Amino acid sequence: MNDFDFDPLEPLPMRPEEEVEKEIWQPSWDCFCCRDSGKISPNLVRRVIPGYNYSRDRLPVCQNCNKGHDWFHLDDLGVIDTRLGPVICRKLDALAREDWRLTAQAWFEMVKQRVEKETGEIAQEHNLRRRDRISAEFILAKKKHELARGDWEEIKEKKDEDEEDQDEEEVAEE
Repeated sequence: MNDFDFDPLEPLPMRPEEEVEKEIWQPSWDCFCCRDSGKISPNLVRRVIPGYNYSRDRLPVCQNCNKGHDWFHLDDLGVIDTRLGPVICRKLDALAREDWRLTAQAWFEMVKQRVEKETGEIAQEHNLRRRDRISAEFILAKKKHELARGDWEEIKEKKDEDEEDQDEEEVAEE
């Protein structure tokens, strides 16, 4: 028998699973090219240098912001790559910003669909109908709702006119 046998323990989550994705995370960096680190993100470098290997090749430094200049002292050691100039870095920054915009938009659409699905499920649970309306029923219900709204205003106006006529007749009788 091993002296180190333990009874298994349950993990203690810091927060429930439901609360994990309440809001989309917003980046706090100013430069999307290097994410304010001074080193250009490897996935962006591969757009300019297709065969780039992060483990083997020199680190391209960003020249779009002042963070890249923090790495220039390593140029003499052959550690950094300064070939990606300010124009390329600005273009990479614009690409990364567009990627972020598309990611945020996709996340928003995903959350919107999830909310619509869950709202539909809740509505279905509380609905007295056991099935959804067919298209003909939906069109008929829509027409009836439109008529009801329109007729209500007309009926209200007619009622006011009828009341005025009755009031005039009562005054005339007296």
